[in-house]
Amino acid sequence: MSSLEKKLLELTNLEIGIVKPGRKTLVLVNQANFQVDYGQMVGIVGESGSGKTMVCRAIIGTLQRRGVSIIGGQVLFEGEDLSQINEARWKVLRGKVIGYVPQSALAGPNPVLTVAKQLAEALEQIEGTESIKSRSKEMLDLVKIRRIDTVMKQYPYQLSGGMRQRVMIACALASKPKLLIADEPTTGLDVTVQSQIMELLKEIRRDLGTAIILISHDLALVDEVCDKIVVMHAGATVEVGTTEDLSRPRHPYTIALNSSRIDIAKPGGELITIKGNPPSVGQWMQGCRFAERCDYKDTDCSVGEQPPLFGDKDKHQTACLHADKIVRA
Repeated sequence: MSSLEKKLLELTNLEIGIVKPGRKTLVLVNQANFQVDYGQMVGIVGESGSGKTMVCRAIIGTLQRRGVSIIGGQVLFEGEDLSQINEARWKVLRGKVIGYVPQSALAGPNPVLTVAKQLAEALEQIEGTESIKSRSKEMLDLVKIRRIDTVMKQYPYQLSGGMRQRVMIACALASKPKLLIADEPTTGLDVTVQSQIMELLKEIRRDLGTAIILISHDLALVDEVCDKIVVMHAGATVEVGTTEDLSRPRHPYTIALNSSRIDIAKPGGELITIKGNPPSVGQWMQGCRFAERCDYKDTDCSVGEQPPLFGDKDKHQTACLHADKIVRA
């Protein structure tokens, strides 16, 4: 299979901002670049405010609900530019071809609908009335929910956080989407349940062939379950590569993220943090946006624009001007 045939989604220099008449456009994301192949699991990592969720809202077409717009670049899904389609076309894609699991298991489910009714809403546009109940049970079985008949009658407040998240995943998978976006799906869940949800996503990817974008702050989790990792900082993609590639990072920000991982901290030792603070959203300095916090910076790092990704897009890419120093370090 050629690289073109494998490609499901490709973002090229995606730019997202808030546009208001008579005011300067506030750019929230630019230079967001990565691709997702059919059946691939891709993790997006970075500090809060790096643009991870905004990028995924662009892919699912919900930016306008928050007064935000795509203002540049492309979002190609099976060759179709999602940045140029209208709401009628989004109704065909959103929740059907592209599924979405929201960030919080607490906020995701509708509190006034039973599980059965929530699944029915997800299925009613693609299934006949007679098959909705049986398909709902199939979806709950798929996400490993027991006592299905009982759970179907329950409201979200009667379920644990892990159960609610499984219900949301079932709703997102109801139409058998080609791409599933999971926005920090383990937020607020205990470690055991987090592991169960991640194992569930791996099984879904394996059994259904669904491509998955996983947004997370947990680098250890992303390392374990993803094929590829996209690192974002201050609205830009700064490194992209396979999980193996990023075990040998070529951008100082990725190195800093890896060094600050809790799972590698020494018991009783000092927790390593990334020095300094990330720039305010849209208030970026010239040159590399990580330069002020970087141990490898040189004079050319603080001039011009944010460096683009260097290297073949099908291989390990970095936006660092001095990646050769990191390799030798």
